[in-house]
Amino acid sequence: MEERTVWMILGRPMTPYAVSIWIGCLLALAVFIAEGRRLKKSALVWTTALGILLGLLGARLFYVLARLELFMDIGFENIFFVQDEGLKEWGAANGAAFWGAVGGVSLAGVLAAKISGERISGILDALAPSAALGIAISRFGEYAIGEGIGPEAELESLRFFPIAVVNEWEEWNYALFMLEGLVGLIIFVLLLTAGRKYRDGYRARMFLILYSSSQIVLEALRRDNFLRWLFVRVSQVTAAAVLLVLIVFGVIRWLRKPKETRMPAARVIVCCALFALAAGAVIALEFAIDKSPTLTVGTAYLLETLCCVVFGVTSWQLAMKN
Repeated sequence: MEERTVWMILGRPMTPYAVSIWIGCLLALAVFIAEGRRLKKSALVWTTALGILLGLLGARLFYVLARLELFMDIGFENIFFVQDEGLKEWGAANGAAFWGAVGGVSLAGVLAAKISGERISGILDALAPSAALGIAISRFGEYAIGEGIGPEAELESLRFFPIAVVNEWEEWNYALFMLEGLVGLIIFVLLLTAGRKYRDGYRARMFLILYSSSQIVLEALRRDNFLRWLFVRVSQVTAAAVLLVLIVFGVIRWLRKPKETRMPAARVIVCCALFALAAGAVIALEFAIDKSPTLTVGTAYLLETLCCVVFGVTSWQLAMKN
């Protein structure tokens, strides 16, 4: 979908999607300032300054890494700015990735904590609701570029916005960007309510668990220009890796606790085993969706959703309760 230009700023076109990104960033910044009112002012300033820089840089570099073969072909001088109009059809001009932005802003929080002397967990907890809100608004903005498209809407009764969208060929697909935006808003509300009374990185871990678990199945539903390595969806792998890291650190914390205060070892083993089984099931389902003659697409995605619930529950047990 070709975007129209809304404004020209510093000689660069500002499109509707870009506007949604900046609105999301500004609202996320406002939330961070509100949630970080107990932090040192220097921590707020450094996190904001570094967050904008490293968030944008991380989003772009993650995208470049995900499409490394493309940039090896067109030249690494196009990493930050594509001057050749002919290359823009490849999406290299404005490509960015949410996970890169999350990583960049998180790094900014760590660096700001080191500079200001503030607790890292305090800054990351204040950033968590901001991240959820920013992602939600950006997902809604994908409507402007024709991204966030889900499977074909086969039932005519569901062919209406915001459930589905129609393209220039009169084909109806589910508006996955609306669902992803809604999930982001739900996570945002949960972080502001259920997570507010906890400290020491609770909200940051809560955000990562909820976002990663939901992203695995939501990414599987995409039928757009999602990032991939061969047949592997980059966002799915990244989300699973984030959950695995949280589990590993949770187990390490469990091992360091006195035996009398530990979670029962049997529960830890069961959680790890269920996580591994769910990961294997998701991989099998990804292959089965296109190749199984008996498994329907709807059933496959339902099973994958259940696997994501297992991801969330097991990660929560090991990363939040240890």
